[in-house]
Amino acid sequence: MEYNIYILWTEDNPLTENRINSINQLKVISECNIILINNENLSKYILSEYPLHPAYNYLSAVHKSDYLRTYLMHFHGGGYSDIKNTKGSWKKSFENLYNSNKWIIGYPEIRNGNARTVPQESYNKLIGNGCYICKKRTPLTNEWYNNLIYILNNKLSELKIYPAKNLRDCNTKHNKYPIKWTEILGDIYHPLILKYNDKVLRTLPMCICNNYK
Repeated sequence: MEYNIYILWTEDNPLTENRINSINQLKVISECNIILINNENLSKYILSEYPLHPAYNYLSAVHKSDYLRTYLMHFHGGGYSDIKNTKGSWKKSFENLYNSNKWIIGYPEIRNGNARTVPQESYNKLIGNGCYICKKRTPLTNEWYNNLIYILNNKLSELKIYPAKNLRDCNTKHNKYPIKWTEILGDIYHPLILKYNDKVLRTLPMCICNNYK
């Protein structure tokens, strides 16, 4: 079994000291193989039969990361984590997932989190979006990826006119960049976790969401 965790840095500027410290902590605590994908080595992980979507270069850095984690989880599988510290080893979680009939393992979504497309009363069935392990090419990842592509197809002409202007750009009433903050990740991902809840495990160590930038 391969214990691979993908992390992404889609910005052109160097990693911050906090991000570097998080990568080092993740390597030690997760006990897994950490694969950093950046603009220099991205092409190694893009399949020739499934190239990057034409919209990719118009996206903000945050939305590029949203796109790439979806791509990786569908076509490669394995682990994904934000560049943040983790609370424990991932090895048992890999083994629990791959020795089961489940498709994804994550950590329980926090109450009042960012799952805006799912009712609050269903939060106890969700897993968070900061890290997870997926089996590749399951019905879950297939629908996740295809929904992403559908949105990008529809937004492409607008993106060409109004590309992202900064790393964290998103659509607002004062900004014509056409993609909302959670539109191509959380708004797709959380409803699918609810839909395929019988294929979800919720025991992955949580990432630590403070002092990481």
